[in-house]
Amino acid sequence: MIRRLLRPLSYLFIEHQLKWKVDWLYPFLLAITSTFLVFWLKQFGQVSLYADGGIISKILGFVQVLPGFYIAALAAIATFNKTDIDKTMPSPAPKIDIFIQGKSVAIELTRRRFLCSMFAFLTAESLIIIVLSIFATSFYVPFKEIIHESWHIWISSIFTIMFLLLFWQMVITSFWGLYYLGDRLHQPDA
Repeated sequence: MIRRLLRPLSYLFIEHQLKWKVDWLYPFLLAITSTFLVFWLKQFGQVSLYADGGIISKILGFVQVLPGFYIAALAAIATFNKTDIDKTMPSPAPKIDIFIQGKSVAIELTRRRFLCSMFAFLTAESLIIIVLSIFATSFYVPFKEIIHESWHIWISSIFTIMFLLLFWQMVITSFWGLYYLGDRLHQPDA
């Protein structure tokens, strides 16, 4: 049952030579840069991270409307009546392992399957970010009281990097999905 609940995250396991840059490299670089900027500006009292009106609550306000849009995009892709998107993607086609009769089998993806996987992932990731935002803003003060002061900056930095990694991963993947839906889907394979 857990595997089924986590299946929207299978998008991260799609194998393609350039996909890791979109999934991990660019979001990680943006997360590190953003975290550095936040903590650097925080020294001057200009940036709030956990408070009402802070970065996390503003990200929450932005992200909480996205699951509906992602689900609508997922439904549109799943029912889109164009046979070209059911052909295997051009070589080297992205691959993913699926279970058929209890055995793991690598399959090459069609554009429909790739995009459905992408938007299912984006829906799940946006929900994860929403829950993390709610917990971060709600539990910041109690955790600050429990944890020794010398650890505050380290724990906050690690959380911020992980949180912003998820956020930037969602933003970059959204732009990639928009590229496919708005442009690439309507061009013939070369």
